[in-house]
Amino acid sequence: MLRIIPFEIRKLLEQPVILLFFIASLLLNTIFIATAGVDQSYVNYIQQTEAKTGTLISSEFQETLSNQPASKKQQRLLTETADQENIFQDYSTEALGQEMIDFFQIDGSVTEKMKKKYEKLTPVVHELAEEQAALEIGRAEETMNIFTFIKDRLFHVVLGESLIFALLLGLYGSTFERLTKTEVLMVTSKTGRNTQGSKYIASFILTLLFYGMMIMLTFGIFNYVHPIGTLWQTSMSTQFHTNFYFPHFLETYSLEIPFITWQPMTLLNYMVLSIGLGGLLISFCHGFNFLVGLWTEHFFRGFIIFVVLYVGFLGLVHIINQFSWWNIHALLMWHPISLWNKQSYWFTEMGPYAVIPWQESIAMVINLFLLGVGGILTSKFYATKEVK
Repeated sequence: MLRIIPFEIRKLLEQPVILLFFIASLLLNTIFIATAGVDQSYVNYIQQTEAKTGTLISSEFQETLSNQPASKKQQRLLTETADQENIFQDYSTEALGQEMIDFFQIDGSVTEKMKKKYEKLTPVVHELAEEQAALEIGRAEETMNIFTFIKDRLFHVVLGESLIFALLLGLYGSTFERLTKTEVLMVTSKTGRNTQGSKYIASFILTLLFYGMMIMLTFGIFNYVHPIGTLWQTSMSTQFHTNFYFPHFLETYSLEIPFITWQPMTLLNYMVLSIGLGGLLISFCHGFNFLVGLWTEHFFRGFIIFVVLYVGFLGLVHIINQFSWWNIHALLMWHPISLWNKQSYWFTEMGPYAVIPWQESIAMVINLFLLGVGGILTSKFYATKEVK
């Protein structure tokens, strides 16, 4: 089987649409980066200034900054860092949990689970208070713009492109012989059936290769166009970076809280973990759609089934939210589609979208396990599949 994998990879790479999709995605990301709206001159000013003032806001920081040459950027930075304090010093996670429950009007057994979850957040807040993470200057008020662009927009776009690629390649990998009218030749022999394993590995390798290259090239371009230097080492929990929760789709009002992860993280740490979890989500998407292709025996039929399931799931979540069925809502948040939709909250307390710490990571492991079970059952089916 291993000897066949390189030939299967070459067969896939011969499809022009793969290269075209890669180029189109990279071009889209480049345009997205070029129109990010980052105030690069202000970012550069803070980068140069923090070498003299330090990275933590304090009275010494203010004094040193006041002695710097007067300019609009200096005045802006003085204003943005004035009267800042260590917000985690006396921060109550129990009060945060109750605020979240009241804001979303959560009821039933989910209420107690939410309270227990936020109680477990207390040690993390104490650690953030000791580290004075909230007082890290980052890039002052430009921090929110950059952090949000990197983790919620740019990475979300790359992840979305890679999920689409995984979906298409998973379906194509398992239905290629059907499309080329050679399925009968493959299914009528044991050796032919076993090549599906090679096809899965080949398409999986290309999927991860696409994701890895897209991550490296996209973030390489971002660092070239918008060099942010030491901001990669800034805490995600600086008070210049917050989390927003909206009660319902298209609502204009929101709940703003500190950005608290289940362990202190810098922007670099956070993105490395996000890329890793994104890779697992892409692996699931590829594997699931490969199995869908085997069961439906047709690329377009499998694609339609996926779209129907995706849209149907979103509709179900919307209905459940409207009726405030919180027990069912909590269960649906373990689904891979929910993990994708709530990517911007990964590794945080996740508000109403999680009932235990690190739920997005645990849910991904469980979903991969279930996919493995589905793969074993499908292989047994395929081994005895009749030729049509």
